[in-house]
Amino acid sequence: MSEHSQAEIVLGRLLPPPRGQHRPPRQQAQPEMGTGAPPRPARCSTGRTPTAPVDATDLVAGLKQGGLQARVRAAVSVFAYGEPLPATRDLACRLGAPYEHVREALRAMESAGELALHGRVHRYRLRPGELHPKDVDFDRAVRKAIASRQYPPGTALPVGLLGRSHGVSPLLIARACRRLIADRLVAHRDGPAGPAYYVTPTATATATAVADKRSAGTRHGL
Repeated sequence: MSEHSQAEIVLGRLLPPPRGQHRPPRQQAQPEMGTGAPPRPARCSTGRTPTAPVDATDLVAGLKQGGLQARVRAAVSVFAYGEPLPATRDLACRLGAPYEHVREALRAMESAGELALHGRVHRYRLRPGELHPKDVDFDRAVRKAIASRQYPPGTALPVGLLGRSHGVSPLLIARACRRLIADRLVAHRDGPAGPAYYVTPTATATATAVADKRSAGTRHGL
């Protein structure tokens, strides 16, 4: 072979090919059988390794969680206040949604004071401001204690103790105090020991007036 031919071969190896010509793609080395080396992950066009695939079930559940809550609320809103609601499984069939998801949506609405799911018999919508059946004793006891000045204005209510005494769990104290707050007997605010429920300055007079009004209505058969 001539020296001229050898020089062309060497330059062809060192210099990049001219434009319009493409070298064949380099084959990725495959691991030898029996070595146990895992294959290298494929890379996208940007040169970054693609992320692991997302579980489709978890993704759909996360996206539909808020939507399902709205759908359950809309389905329940067609029933009048106090009218018995269908069973959870029947409601899930109507919505075409999993039973467990519909059950959790109903429980969230009950915790917010929208529904009463007291066993299988008492399943109905609550009117705005209406107490949950499980909160009635708690509300009555607090009103009576405020009217008798057992808890004077400015006092922090021992809601934990009151809840245990009247069957209200700590997670449902906010629901049980809704009507007390609406009647301006109790206010939820920050205090020296952190957020708490405090008796308002005008709570004693208000509680006494409400008690007298109810007592008069009872005497007149109202």
